[in-house]
Order: sequence, then structure tokens, then C-alpha cells
Amino acid sequence: MLLRKRICLISVTVIALFVAGVPGESAETPKHGGTMVFMSGKIPSLNPLHGQWNVGFVSSAIFASLTRLNSKNEVAPYLAKSWSISEDGLTYTFKLAENATFHDGKPIRSEDVAFSFEIAKKYHRFGKQMFGPIESMETPNDHTLICRLSRPHGALLIGSTTPRHLPILPKHVYGGGGDDFFTHPAHKNPVGSGPFILKEKKLDEYLLLERNPNHFHGETPYLDRVIMRIVTDKTAMRTGLKRNQFHLAAVAMAMRYRDIPSFEKIPHLKLTKVISPSGGGTYLEFNNRIEPLKNKKVRQAIGHAIDRDHIANVLHAGYTKASKGPFPFTNIFFNKNLKGREFDIEKANRLLDEAGYPRKEDGIRFKLKILYIAPPHEPDRQVVIAEYLAVALKKVGIKVIQEPMPGAAAWSKRMADWNYESSLIIAGDKVDPAVGIGRLYVCYNIRHQAYTNTSGYCNKEVDALFEQGARESNHEKRQAIYNEVQELLVEEMPMVWLIDSVSLFIHHKDLYYPPYGYNEFFDEIYWKKAPK
Repeated sequence: MLLRKRICLISVTVIALFVAGVPGESAETPKHGGTMVFMSGKIPSLNPLHGQWNVGFVSSAIFASLTRLNSKNEVAPYLAKSWSISEDGLTYTFKLAENATFHDGKPIRSEDVAFSFEIAKKYHRFGKQMFGPIESMETPNDHTLICRLSRPHGALLIGSTTPRHLPILPKHVYGGGGDDFFTHPAHKNPVGSGPFILKEKKLDEYLLLERNPNHFHGETPYLDRVIMRIVTDKTAMRTGLKRNQFHLAAVAMAMRYRDIPSFEKIPHLKLTKVISPSGGGTYLEFNNRIEPLKNKKVRQAIGHAIDRDHIANVLHAGYTKASKGPFPFTNIFFNKNLKGREFDIEKANRLLDEAGYPRKEDGIRFKLKILYIAPPHEPDRQVVIAEYLAVALKKVGIKVIQEPMPGAAAWSKRMADWNYESSLIIAGDKVDPAVGIGRLYVCYNIRHQAYTNTSGYCNKEVDALFEQGARESNHEKRQAIYNEVQELLVEEMPMVWLIDSVSLFIHHKDLYYPPYGYNEFFDEIYWKKAPK
């Protein structure tokens, strides 16, 4: 069917974009046993729908998803051992694994999966984009779920491939406790459905996860235990990696890009680039409600004043890529002919003059506040960029006032309250534009919640194009639609797309780390031999 063919194209397109080669299964036979220590940043909540990045690693370890990405980055069976899609694309029928149980021993039934869809659709920050077209669900037996859609929606399967989007929740646990899922008391001691069971926790220090002996999926997980050690001090992070106190860490959190080569020289460490169809980047989001950012020429001028190549190739030592527009280069629908908004100081100054913001006697046209998360949170993609922007924009008469926030929670609240002028955001595309890109621009997703359309940008033509793209099942026609929306957004500049990111992880050389999917498959990690 067209929908399935479209999904299968994901891996082929994405892999061709990387130099690293084709991801595949490990050459070794996976071994069971051992403990892996993962270096984590702050984990503010155990709510699986919480938007903070580190929470997603916990959610993906203790909860299952309906489907998942395999080693070729194709949608593959997981809790759903099989599925079928009607010819008109309006009916999805999932057959569930019969041996699946929650961590409290109760069976995972189709009504639990239906409940999970409903919760994600209502409460996830882009639940409508993933599952909005689901009109009704039927559970003819405990292991069959039928989803009936109001319109074709190829992003449904993509949305179901990770617990970050669709954690399978026990209805008997999460079905009560009030009307607000975010304050549900079950988040204190979550009952999961996935490969690891939460055994101990002290959220400001560590989480101890143990292998689920009754996990429904093959022989996984391979590890006996995963310790998530919360570390916020950069010196402790670097020292811990050197001393083998941590076996796995995200490069963006653990070190600066410029430090990677020296860490690669440490005998027990190895760098892995995750070849994923899920991309993203760092953007300068504007509050489009306020002056002078309501003025399109001002937004365009700021776009021309920023040298993205300098950020990627100099400040990031070539480990990121200069953005062309709203779709990262890894996205299956990236417009390869998109020129973007080129670095041009002269054009930036001319546009600012035309917009009615001449230089004053002191050389300043206006001030611009830039919100971001203060160190130690990903300094290369936060404070380093903010400091560069202060220098770059001064050249065109814009005085930057930096507003560092003490952590992701404080930043998220400011964004949710729309209490900012401009802000650095790190956003992912979630593979399908209907899920992770359109959410930042469509009018109906203007919400008081971080990582939605907090910018207040609203253009009915953009809405219509994203709607058409979500409905269309033919790959070539979708490409044409998304090419058009990329061109339109680059013209409108509701934000400046700065750099596209590639997920980099540093780990013990004897630890097999899967270089595909969403860089969260802890159940597929194993020790090739016991670490010294």
C-alpha cells in the first residue's frame, strides 16, 4: 500500500545523507548481563509525557511503544506484532503480543493501548499532530485494536514508534487520579510496560533500573541493570568519563564539541554517530506578537545578519551543519534545492532601514532580549550561540540582552507563558513533518506549552500546506507540498533556523550502542566483554 511504501522510504533517504554508512546489526552475538552507568542531566519528572529530553530516556526504558524503528530505521513490530491498513488509509488494525504484561504482572490489553492513544492525543505537546485523525477505536478482543480515522494520516505509525510519543500505559493505574494527567500521583512510582523496571530512585542523584524478566520482546533487554546517574557539574562529567565511572553519555551534555577529538584518544572510549531519521536543530524563535518582531522585514534582516556556517564549522568544530530552513537536512522531506537566507550584512541593514528602525546616535536601532538555558545545559547550543548572536547582531545595530534561565524547567515556563522576546530552542522533527515540524508553525497549535507554536505565528496558507502534507500518502506529492511550505517559511521567517544537529554519544569501547533509531534503545545495549 502507498502508506507502507512511503514509510519504507525513510531509511533509504536518510542513510544517503550521512557519510557514516549504513546502520546494521552488531557483528557480535549479543551477551546478557552486566550493569551500564548512563550519565544523565536533571530528571524533573517521571511523567512519560514530560517534554524534557532526559525524561525521554527514562520513559523509553520503562515503557513500551506500539511499534519501533529497526536497525534499518524502518517501522517494525514491537508490542504490535503485526498490523494492516485499509486501502483507503482510514482503518488501522493492530494485533498485539499475547505475552505482554505490565510491571505489576497484569496483562497488556487492547483497551490499555486505546487508553494510551487517548492520553497521548490529549496531553502530549504534539498529540494532535500524531494522533488527531483517530476518530474512534474498537477492541474486539484483548489483543486486537482497530483505529478508525477521519482522514488518511501516514504519521500515525511514526508517532507510535517511541515511548516518548506513545508510552503504553496501564489503564488500571493511570485511569484514575483526576482530570489532569500531568499531576497524576502514579508518576511518583510509575508502573511501566517496557524492558526495564524502576527499582530505586532519588531524582536529584540517580535512578536504578533492572531488567524486566518478563519482557515480551525476544531476549531483550541484554543488560541486568541500568544506573542513570544525575550529574550537572561539567568537571565531574569529564572526569567521570575519563575514569570509567560512566559508560555512556550524550556528547552535547558531557562535553564541548571542541573536546571530542581529545576524548576519542582515550583508549577505553568510543564516539558513535546515531544515523537516525529523527533530526532537529537549534533555532532562534521570535515572539511574533510584539514589535519589532511582528515586522517581517525585521525577522528577515536578523536572518541575514547571522553567519550559520560560522556557528557550525567554527563554534561547533564541524559537528553540526548550518541550517537552510525549517526542515533539518536529515529529514526525508528536506528540500535539497532550498537556498535559505544567506549571510548578508548589507541586506540586513537595508531591510532594517526599510522596516523603520534606523540607527540612533549611539548606533543602536533597538534592543532584543534572547532567552536561553544557562550552563551546564548544552552550552554549545545555548550560551555559545547566544554570545555569538550578541556580537553578530550588534553589527547591524541590534543590542542583544541575554536572558539565561536556571534550567530547562524555568525556560519552559517562560516559553509556555509567552513571556519572552526571542529564545533559543532545541527542537526535533520527530521523523514526519506532520508530527514534529508543523507543530511549531500551525495556528491551531498556538498553546501555553513549550515546544508548541509558542511564537504565535499564524499563516493560513502554511496551515493548509501542512494539512495537505499530512493527508497525502504519495511520497512525491508530499515532497512537492513540503518543498512549498519550506520556501514559504523561509520567506516569512517566524524564526531563524541556525544549525542542524546529529546525535553523538560517547561510550565505553566494549559497550555495543545501537547507531540507529531514536538513540534510546537501552534494551539493545550490551557488553561485548566485561569492562575493566
